[in-house]
Amino acid sequence: MDPRPAPPPRERSLRPAELAGRRVGVWGYGREGRAAVRAALAAGAAGVLVADSRPVDPAQLPAGVSATTDVADLTGCDVVVRSPGISPYREDARLLAERTVVTTGTGIALAEAAGRGVPVLCVTGTKGKSTTSALAAAVLTAAGRPAVHAGNIGTPLLDVLLDGVGDRTLVVEVSSYQAAAVPDFRGRGALTSLAPEHLDWHGSVQTYYRDKLRVFTACPGRSVAVSAQARPLAQRYLDPAQLVDPAEVVPADLAARLAPAHLPGAHNRSNVEVALAACALTGLDLAATADAVTSAVAGFRALPHRLSPVATLDGVTFVDDTLSTTPVSVLAALDALAGRPVTLVAGGQDRGLDYTDLARTLVARREAVALVTVPDTGARLAADVRREAAGVPVRLAETASLEEAVATARATTPPGGVVLLSPGAPSYNRFRDFEELAATYEQILVDAGAERVRAS
Repeated sequence: MDPRPAPPPRERSLRPAELAGRRVGVWGYGREGRAAVRAALAAGAAGVLVADSRPVDPAQLPAGVSATTDVADLTGCDVVVRSPGISPYREDARLLAERTVVTTGTGIALAEAAGRGVPVLCVTGTKGKSTTSALAAAVLTAAGRPAVHAGNIGTPLLDVLLDGVGDRTLVVEVSSYQAAAVPDFRGRGALTSLAPEHLDWHGSVQTYYRDKLRVFTACPGRSVAVSAQARPLAQRYLDPAQLVDPAEVVPADLAARLAPAHLPGAHNRSNVEVALAACALTGLDLAATADAVTSAVAGFRALPHRLSPVATLDGVTFVDDTLSTTPVSVLAALDALAGRPVTLVAGGQDRGLDYTDLARTLVARREAVALVTVPDTGARLAADVRREAAGVPVRLAETASLEEAVATARATTPPGGVVLLSPGAPSYNRFRDFEELAATYEQILVDAGAERVRAS
């Protein structure tokens, strides 16, 4: 039994016009929060109150917007737009939802897109959603169906709609935080993979899966492209009739022609297939546009921080995979680098994920893969490796910092090998985010005399 009920029932989707003349609260003032403030002002809200745990300088707020650090102040608002990083399962979120209408920026944006008749493809998954959504947008555009890529990838969807979509298709990367609050999306979708993540926000693995897939619950039949990995779990939470396997809609001869040279690994091959299947579900004729599709896939480059070579030193390649925040994504990275000696640098914020399978794989590949850990999860992973090894010698070093880990990896990785920074955990315990972690990693290497790898 799932210990947590669904998010508060008063969380619902509204169109921006419904904010007109109302007192609007915005809970959280990051990128999504700023987009919500902009949307409320554009709609003619009677007033906007921003609530953030960090004090917001009133001088930095637009006219008609005030700020508070006390979320209880939002109870005086007619509508509150909750930012995705704030879990609706929190007690203060539940209390707020009992006192006023709560919605989200993603919910508002998708409702507005539906009202305007804008075609939308929502892409989610534990890993692979950024690559798959970016590739889908690139393929659609190359095939004569201009698309804009937005959402969790960095550009809030509300901003895109406010700036004007024109005749473009919206390809939206959707996080589990965003998906949890959107029960009425009726467009097309893509699901890349499923594995436990963000358990501190969702509370349990079952709730995470349910929340992740909520964005597709109202989609019509045969509207969601799904990977082979994700299908068994997806059909527990969705109607199996909604799901489409890539092989059903991607012509076999086109699939055989695809050569995603810059997207290594079986997981990326799956991402490509899901992206193309999703494009087909939006109405793209893959057979008729095969040349354009093939060219788009061949020219697509891996996005930053996803198995990206960033530097070389003494014949060793250093790879940035800092967006790897689960054990499953580490395993995918190791598979992609199979055949080369690898030193894995792993560890980060502990969110209670299970590292047993990763530890078992590291022991099985001990001749090819060495492990260097950093706090906090590194200690658990190291303990799991030792337990799985049961006395068999393994190459394992525990370090106290990224600087020490890189130095250790440099000293032990042979020429021709790879040092792979794939944390298998978020980085918030020591860094602002994965981008700061990646920048620090590169700077350590440059300071050691490494040569940066230029993107081709």
